[in-house]
Amino acid sequence: MSKSHETQRWVTLVFCLLASLCAGFGYSWSVLLKPMGEMFDWSASAVSLSFTLLIVFAASTSIFTGKALQYAQPRTLLLLGAVVFGAGIACLGFVDSLGMLYGLSMVSGVGLGIIYPGATMTNLVRYFPDKRGLASGLLAAGYGIGPVVWAPITVALINNLGLMWAFRIMGMLFFVLVAFCSRLVTTAPYGYAPAGYTPEVARKSKTQVVEDKDWKDMLKSPVFYVLFILFTIGTTSGLMVIGHASPIAQDVLGISAEAAGTVVSYLAIGMVVGKIGWGALSDRVGRYPVFVAMLVMAAIALVVLWRGDTYLPVVLGICAVGVCYGGFLALMSPIVAETFGNKNLGINFGIMFLTVALAAYVGPRLAASVLEATGGDYAWAFIIAAIISAAGLVLVVGYMLARRKTPAKPEVETSARRMDPVEKVETSKA
Repeated sequence: MSKSHETQRWVTLVFCLLASLCAGFGYSWSVLLKPMGEMFDWSASAVSLSFTLLIVFAASTSIFTGKALQYAQPRTLLLLGAVVFGAGIACLGFVDSLGMLYGLSMVSGVGLGIIYPGATMTNLVRYFPDKRGLASGLLAAGYGIGPVVWAPITVALINNLGLMWAFRIMGMLFFVLVAFCSRLVTTAPYGYAPAGYTPEVARKSKTQVVEDKDWKDMLKSPVFYVLFILFTIGTTSGLMVIGHASPIAQDVLGISAEAAGTVVSYLAIGMVVGKIGWGALSDRVGRYPVFVAMLVMAAIALVVLWRGDTYLPVVLGICAVGVCYGGFLALMSPIVAETFGNKNLGINFGIMFLTVALAAYVGPRLAASVLEATGGDYAWAFIIAAIISAAGLVLVVGYMLARRKTPAKPEVETSARRMDPVEKVETSKA
């Protein structure tokens, strides 16, 4: 491949990362909930449903975006995401009913899902076959660092201009930034391999490349269900803590809402560290050993949260859960590519990303249900989440042992040589 492609893939990485940073505004949603409830006298549970709808629709949209990548270039989809996401957030500045809040949260979620992971993740993984974990981790880190960047800006806008104008300004800002990024993103050439990288080298490494499978063949594979359960387990505890980080810090430590906001920032930094660190490590030692390490760390962190009642253990436990959650997000795209092939990665990854939607429903509701049942105590939520993580550890270790007993099959970079829609799009000029 030419030097221009080498430059283009790094330029694309930078601007995809910036676009994902804008999409990371979704993780700042908690700073909007209390002002929204106070303005319209809505209950916390009624307003918080908007966050669930945002994440569920974002995760669900990735399936359709993956299919669209077979017919449209990533930069086109990214521009569409800029329009939908920016318009959805801006129009929230005109909300006057719960129905309108829910509807626009869904629209914003669709736009978010188009931007991340839809138009960015699949293209980047194809551009970086030699550094899948690192590229995926960096992109996911851009998404995860969103609260650190956007939360204080949003709070400042709310304090100075009011909630409605904060929505309008942020929506317009996201449209401009993501639209600009879309013009500088290029499409990875089909079968791209950077200088010094060959499929033969990949076969000898810890990460393996297998023949391509479409979504129908993927759903017939037992490995898909192992990974689907594994990612659901891995992200459930993370989203439980993310959705309740501030209340957990306030209730367990007895600190103010402002001090709890600092803990939320630590959580966001932990997610970023996990996404980059676990992603890069998995490129060296393999994905499944990293799964084992993350599940062990998550289980220990949840036990620490169960037993902890002082500042340092609780903050470290919250951050450790964030580190592990970030790692699961970073490893999702690489392992889907390595298990089911690059050719249909867009839609295959979109289906796997539904685990995040499922976890977004289960995790926060688990914490809320336990909180109501125990009269304000999160302890049992941590215990249940730790047990779930332990079950995931048993699953992944059992699968690793089963793989060792199964004779390895000859592996190929791709199995399909017929030009189809995805190849036509990816070989066209970006």
